[in-house]
Amino acid sequence: MTTFGAKLPLTYRREIAAPLFDLLRGGESAAIVGPASMGKSRLLQFLQRPDVQQHYLGEEAARTWLVLVDCHRLAEVSEWGLYELMLTSLTEEAGQRLDQAMRGWLNDLRREAITGANPLLARRHLELATRVLCREHGLRLCIVFDEFDQLYRTLPATALANLRALRDMGKQDERYSVCYVLMVRDHPARLRPPAEVEGFYELFSRSVIGLKPFGEEDARRVIAQIVARRRRVVAPDQEAAVLALSGGHPGLLVALCDLLSNGCQVPAAGDLAAWALAQPPVAEECRKLWEGLADDERLALSRLAHGIGASYTLRELLALKGLIRPLEQGAVEFFSPVFRQYVLSQGKLSDRELWLDEGSAVVWVEGKPIHGLSPLEFKLLRHLYRRLGQVCTREEIMADLYAGEARAPGHTGGDNRVDTLVRRLRKAIEPDPERPRYLLTVRGHGYKLVDQAGGSAGDDERALTRAH
Repeated sequence: MTTFGAKLPLTYRREIAAPLFDLLRGGESAAIVGPASMGKSRLLQFLQRPDVQQHYLGEEAARTWLVLVDCHRLAEVSEWGLYELMLTSLTEEAGQRLDQAMRGWLNDLRREAITGANPLLARRHLELATRVLCREHGLRLCIVFDEFDQLYRTLPATALANLRALRDMGKQDERYSVCYVLMVRDHPARLRPPAEVEGFYELFSRSVIGLKPFGEEDARRVIAQIVARRRRVVAPDQEAAVLALSGGHPGLLVALCDLLSNGCQVPAAGDLAAWALAQPPVAEECRKLWEGLADDERLALSRLAHGIGASYTLRELLALKGLIRPLEQGAVEFFSPVFRQYVLSQGKLSDRELWLDEGSAVVWVEGKPIHGLSPLEFKLLRHLYRRLGQVCTREEIMADLYAGEARAPGHTGGDNRVDTLVRRLRKAIEPDPERPRYLLTVRGHGYKLVDQAGGSAGDDERALTRAH
């Protein structure tokens, strides 16, 4: 991500730093969950600054190490790869803090772990190094795993159990000398069933912190730093527009500020979100954010952008990541009108090609809303949708749509009314009513609705007429 320039003040990201350091002071572990381009790298750099640690940890800072384990550096995704990288990271951290003899000893352990390529040897060396640093040197080690998603998904459960054991070994004075911080893009409970790695998961299950867009103070500082570096002046109304459009998202802030620095002016009126999304750098930031989300998160965002509800669990997850903000009575607000506009232009509202939302009385076909159904057409569609994939006879449809009338003595003409209604519904929902894909005829039985494109040229209304 683009750097901002001047040294960040101690108040930077305090909504994350304060609770995180409170946990670390007590020897507790945590997980920080944040989507793409949310400023994770810069946050890590900030957390590792000695003055920041002094500010939050006080006298504990001198004997607390934040050891960054960048999982992009793994030699291989395995137990041995994990232990070797942790030992390497400890050795590198010691290079600036301990005397030459201690550095040499750690380096020898690391070298043996690398050349041996044996997971048990690497684990024992890591345990030995940790024990000596914590017990003999009085240190407290906070192991920060960056880009930990893949490892968390794929490592054997025993490897994560060994990390829990390493932490348990270091308990002193009712506090743990070893703790962990996981930097991940998704909630750990979604990366892997908690029951598979129960002991490790419970370390941070109650201490998950969301990496969200900047607050106003940090966002204004970013704008000031970027425009100062470009030697430009931004008017107050332009700054306000950038704040509103970006919602504080670091990537969007940088993209919009770069546009201003290059001479592009935010329009004084009109649809500002549409204007911003038409700018390629802004659209690219939205794309990266969107592509970094899971399919069910995208579906939930699409539904929320269209004013349709999403599950409580997904709303909580999206709020944790700062992509939406809860409002009163279950409503939500997107962090950025630009990203909401992008979501409206993307994806579907369901993993089905045909999807009905009974609450809004709108059917979605291949990502497009179908409006204007008559009450009877919607009632027929609802009847078929509730029995999706099943054949519905004309008698069943008549009994639902014309309650009691189909069974009245002397009643005639029901088939024609159902057939006529089906033709009208097909005209409304089918891309090609003459070759229906979703509302299919089952000869001799009735109709069925399917949620994926199906059907054939033979299953059209003419075939129905011939059969009956």
